[in-house]
Amino acid sequence: MKSTSFALLSATILLFTGCGSTKVAHATITNTDKPHTSKPDGKSVHMERAHAHSSLTRAQKKEFLTRINQVRSKRRSCGKYGSMGPVGPLVWSDKLYQAAYVHTYDMAKSSHFSHDGSGSRNDRAAVEMGLGRGSRLRDRMSYAEYRWRAAAENIAAGQRSAQAAMDAWLRSDEHCKNLMGGHFTEVGMAYHPSNDRFQTYWTQNFGKSM
Repeated sequence: MKSTSFALLSATILLFTGCGSTKVAHATITNTDKPHTSKPDGKSVHMERAHAHSSLTRAQKKEFLTRINQVRSKRRSCGKYGSMGPVGPLVWSDKLYQAAYVHTYDMAKSSHFSHDGSGSRNDRAAVEMGLGRGSRLRDRMSYAEYRWRAAAENIAAGQRSAQAAMDAWLRSDEHCKNLMGGHFTEVGMAYHPSNDRFQTYWTQNFGKSM
């Protein structure tokens, strides 16, 4: 594919129901002792989940998971967070993929780069949950019926391949920390093409389920 100089990154982390997000490789972390268990209406979730699962092949899921676990299998410098890893492999979660997909779809269709959803009709989690605002990471986790104790999200735009997105995330301290997080046990990763200047959007969701 034709290369472009446009690319963006951002990371957010939720630990025990905390939520935070900022632009360009920064993250806010908050903590509490209460796990997040709320769920939306099941019918609408299952309809969207069926659509989401049709967009990524089994081979692509395997490729994404393999790339992530290859990264985690080596000791790496995550800048201000110091050396991390190696850490154990993650397993693929279709629920985390669902949460990643609906946000990637929203960003691509709305030309909206943020951890908060656009709040438009493309923000399916916000629409179907009746939020009256853009969806947040913890909303999308609920939308996908993922009951979690810890969660994090990496997003990117402008990279033309999964490897390019991974390389960009590894050059950022916060994204590297998410990728190397030993407390996470599951992952889901999605992408979606766009007609805007970035052409491709990416979301990577990490989690530890209850």
